[in-house]
Amino acid sequence: MREAVDALRFRHSVSHFATGVAVVGCLDDADQPQGMTVNSFTSVSLAPPSVLVSLKPGRTDGLLRRRGHYGLSVLAGDQEGWSLHFGGRPQPEPGVAWERRGGVPVLRGALAWFACELDQVLPVHDHALFVGRVLDCGHAGGEPLMFFASRYRRAAAA
Repeated sequence: MREAVDALRFRHSVSHFATGVAVVGCLDDADQPQGMTVNSFTSVSLAPPSVLVSLKPGRTDGLLRRRGHYGLSVLAGDQEGWSLHFGGRPQPEPGVAWERRGGVPVLRGALAWFACELDQVLPVHDHALFVGRVLDCGHAGGEPLMFFASRYRRAAAA
């Protein structure tokens, strides 16, 4: 029988895969926008257009399951403050500007956004994979905010 991989070693190794940073936005039970920072976001299918986000059980997980619709905002290089804010480190004045697209909250000025309808929830160990059918989407120009080796990074100027 193989020994289990050390969790800290695994986390450090996985951190060497550069990812974009996104915020999942959904309406709470009082119809107010709520958000959570994620870097486990990927496209799944072109037909139908679908995306996937991985979440631990918690408030956002529960809201997505109950509400069935959510937005994803891919953050631009100058939006690190929003990532920190929605990642559990509230900023004094994050300047959060929600707008509704396809009936769901997305962040104004995001590099890209997706309005999704929950299609499937797949439990995998200590997370759930939320597959969303994309009902609407859009993008803007700019550079992405990235996460690599446990630090925020910005794209180098060409």
